[in-house]
Amino acid sequence: MKPSTLERLIDQLLEDEALTRGLPEREAQELLSWLIALLEESEDERDGVQVRALGKRIARLATRFGVPVEELIELVEVSWGELEIPASEDLPLNA
Repeated sequence: MKPSTLERLIDQLLEDEALTRGLPEREAQELLSWLIALLEESEDERDGVQVRALGKRIARLATRFGVPVEELIELVEVSWGELEIPASEDLPLNA
């Protein structure tokens, strides 16, 4: 993705107060950092809309059910096959 496009998409994430509304500061920062990393890895500008929508869904789940953002991110990464969990371990959910 072109640097100017990436910068614009990152700015949109950072300016979207609704994206992190209701999250504690640390969790909001963690979510934004992860979303920005996803944008930086992307090569398609259209991914920006999907990344933003994913962020909103994670924030909504975190605030509605009291699940830490970090755990929701781990679940997404596991579902994408980016994280492997040893067979003897389960992901903890503090809901």
